[in-house]
Amino acid sequence: MEGSSRRSQLFSNFLALGILQGTNLLLPLLVMPFAIEKIGLDGYGVVAVAQVVMLIFCTITDYGFNLTATRALALHREDVVKNARLFFTVLAAKMFICLLLLGVLVVLITLVPFFRPHAQLYLFAFTWVVGQSLLVSWFFQGMEKMKYITIYTLLARLLFVMLVFACIREKADNRFFILFMGIGSLIAGMLSILQAMRLFRLPVFRPNWRDILQELKHGWPVMVSNISINTFLSINVFILRLFTNDLVAGSYSVAEKIFLATRQIAVMFSQVIYPPLCQLLQKGESATRSFFRTVYLPFLMLVSGACVLLFGFSDYIISFFLGQHSGQAVLLLRLFCLGPVIVCLHIPASQLLMAADQKKSYLYVLTRGALINGLCNLALVPVWGATGTALSVLLTELFITVGFNRALYRNKLAGYLGASIR
Repeated sequence: MEGSSRRSQLFSNFLALGILQGTNLLLPLLVMPFAIEKIGLDGYGVVAVAQVVMLIFCTITDYGFNLTATRALALHREDVVKNARLFFTVLAAKMFICLLLLGVLVVLITLVPFFRPHAQLYLFAFTWVVGQSLLVSWFFQGMEKMKYITIYTLLARLLFVMLVFACIREKADNRFFILFMGIGSLIAGMLSILQAMRLFRLPVFRPNWRDILQELKHGWPVMVSNISINTFLSINVFILRLFTNDLVAGSYSVAEKIFLATRQIAVMFSQVIYPPLCQLLQKGESATRSFFRTVYLPFLMLVSGACVLLFGFSDYIISFFLGQHSGQAVLLLRLFCLGPVIVCLHIPASQLLMAADQKKSYLYVLTRGALINGLCNLALVPVWGATGTALSVLLTELFITVGFNRALYRNKLAGYLGASIR
């Protein structure tokens, strides 16, 4: 009975998180054909490069709180005072990081010629970083109540879509694309804060510098790990642009965004199972083995089947976004179909390492993965262009999967998986 209740809760949280992440990823994909028609594929390439920079900034502001703070909440979720203290401390830490990053952005715009021609676009885009910092999805994830912020995020993303269709009319309007995403994120973030305070009756707590610094110190290894993985996922289009042009970068970006949308399904699953896994780990190997057998294996088969379908319909999907100018994008998407399956194969190992507080092992694998990605890009992109970029992504995902599973055995945690999924 308890197992059935647990699976029902996991499904509810996965569905809510799926809607949340789906609106973040799919709505921008749906407006992509319209945006490309209005601002051109090269103009969209400029936007794609700016999104890379903002995504790295967002990763820095997240600072690993989606794992460290979520783990803390999962272990003391009934203590309202501790929850409120963590809630406001993490928010303050994120706002402090945002302030520092704004200074970094101003320096980049002032000193780096690559940024200077698009200064207004980058400043507008920074609203997205602030909005994502305000979004307290980490808190709802730790409390296993993801459904409460889904509706707000959906409304905010719909606002983004309406603004794009209403306001983007010519190539020069590309500077507003990420601004509209930022406006949506700001709305979602502020509403999520109000919802969390109301729903969990959090008293207002004034964070102090000691608590903020403690959280920053605790989350440092995870932040570096997250920067590593997000850098390798986002820096690819940036490196590709250095060796090619905006047109090639824009075409590659279409295939990559579809891949990232499907990859996010595996990421959502890992986020949903992480809080209960932190609790099950305290009960011993038998509980975690049963959990993975009944929850993880069906999910792996489902993702594998979805990737087969994506491979078969790649031509139709790409033509929806690029029309007759699909070119190499179909091949790129078919290569990317391997990615989500590879990611799924490291979910048990990566989540067990973090649940067991093995942050150093987690950091070791991801930092080396980012290094491998950079080396592969530098070796393959000059020769094969966008195809070399896609191969670099897949090789890096494979390296990370092998690395996490090796780390699991080194830390003597393999018994928590069981023979059924080794």
